[in-house]
Amino acid sequence: MIQEWYRHRDPNVRADFDTTLKNLSIAPDWRDMKEFKHLGRKGLCEVRFSTANVQYRALGFFGPGEHTFSLYVGATHKQKVYNPPNAFDLAIKRSNNVKNGKGSLRERPF
Repeated sequence: MIQEWYRHRDPNVRADFDTTLKNLSIAPDWRDMKEFKHLGRKGLCEVRFSTANVQYRALGFFGPGEHTFSLYVGATHKQKVYNPPNAFDLAIKRSNNVKNGKGSLRERPF
C-alpha cells in the first residue's frame, strides 16, 4: 500500500525510513520508542522519522497477523498538519479494504 509513496522519495529519505523500520523490527516493545506513536484513532499508529529537517510519517495498524504491522499511507508532518491532509482517513479506508478483501498487502521481511 505504501510502495508508490516510498518509490517517489529521495534515496536519503528511503534510507532513513529503512533504518527506522529495521530498528522497530528488532525491538520487543515499540511503546516507548520515539519512532512510534499510537494515535488513538481506531488503532491507527505512526512510524516517525525525519530527513533533512522534514518530518515523515508512515501510518498503519497492527495486524493482520501476530507480530505484524501494516503500513498504508506515507505522509509529511509539520506541526499538526499532515500532507496529504486526509492521511488518517486514507489509512483507515485502505485497512478496511484489506479486511474486506478489496485490497492486499505485500510482506517486507527484514
